[in-house]
Amino acid sequence: MDSELNEDVPRFINDSFIENLVKKVENSEKVKMEKFELKPVTKKGNHYASVMIRIVVNYVLDTKEQKQISLILKTSYDEKYDNEDSVKLLKNLNLHSREMLMYGEILDNFHNLLSSINDKTTFSGRCYSIDHTTDSMIFEDLLVRHYRCANRIERLDLNHAKLVMMKLAKFHASSIMLKQKEPEIYASLNKGFLSRHHEDARDFCFTQLDAAINLVSTFSGYEYYVNKLTKFRELFIEKGIDMYEPDQDFNVLLHGDLWTMNMMFKYNHDGNPVDVLFVDYQLPYYSSPAFDILYFIHTSLKEEIRLEKQDELVQHYYKHLKETLIDGFKYDGKFPSLHEFQVIILKKSLQIVITAFIVQPIVILSEGIDTDLMVLMSKEEKGIKFREEMYNNPAVVEAIKKLLPYLDAKGIFD
Repeated sequence: MDSELNEDVPRFINDSFIENLVKKVENSEKVKMEKFELKPVTKKGNHYASVMIRIVVNYVLDTKEQKQISLILKTSYDEKYDNEDSVKLLKNLNLHSREMLMYGEILDNFHNLLSSINDKTTFSGRCYSIDHTTDSMIFEDLLVRHYRCANRIERLDLNHAKLVMMKLAKFHASSIMLKQKEPEIYASLNKGFLSRHHEDARDFCFTQLDAAINLVSTFSGYEYYVNKLTKFRELFIEKGIDMYEPDQDFNVLLHGDLWTMNMMFKYNHDGNPVDVLFVDYQLPYYSSPAFDILYFIHTSLKEEIRLEKQDELVQHYYKHLKETLIDGFKYDGKFPSLHEFQVIILKKSLQIVITAFIVQPIVILSEGIDTDLMVLMSKEEKGIKFREEMYNNPAVVEAIKKLLPYLDAKGIFD
């Protein structure tokens, strides 16, 4: 076994595990593994709640044909997090079981539904194996099909954003039809990140929001916003919990964590994006489509377009949602007009605070900064210093300064 990894390799990875894995992929017992290499999938700072490893295997089939395959192994619970608080948070969020449900059942149903209306859209790469014994999943390596991640720090332009909105609309439309067909299919996916059942998540949000307030307090002439945010802090969690409850009329299954590194793009010869696939289905839940839309816009778009193009992107999403759901699936349930849908987005604008003030500082963290879930959660000196560095990122400062008057004018802090 050769390895280029800087982190510990899960204990279950050995010659026997890899050979059995290739047998599953080839659907043949006549596989002889020659060697395999383990390589990192992402740079530091790009994932927190899982270990992801690229496995490149050289093997021979009974035909004597020499072959090589590249696979992605993902395991959600691993040796990195031997701290009780980290393990508790991950288990309370049910990240692992949610993702297994998505890949083992729900995504296949979405694809079958779309096929029934002659729509060949796919939302994910192939999952070859779900192993409950090792708490692991094995995926195709999308790099082989020339999909790649965009730069999370530079963030996405309008062409990328419209492609994501189109794919997201089809994802949400498929989820509505599956719910109509199987009413209990999302029964275990009924809790968002902020809920009365996730005390650790609430603590994390408070810790991040306090760091944001501390940052704003250093801005000259921003005393008005410091006072607003300080009062808002007392209402924040309850407002957030209420907001994440499903609406009365229009809900979808959300991806739940739709940001730059959880999608991979394919490009044409001119460098323009022509397709996108979503990855990392650890946080799906059933609620308003506004959450995925606002989360994506306010974690992943270039600063100069995220506010200026939000309405246009919502309209673009709505167009494809209507085409897929109404024109394609012939859905006859209640469906909002575009105006009503824009009102839904407005009503969920607290999501912008959660996304831009709490999540985005993490996802645009500078390359090479070594952190993990424990540092993010820590209230000790190491965690405090890390958050100071994270929130003093010039991109974070620019975003917060721009968003404060925008959000205040919408009454979000009242």
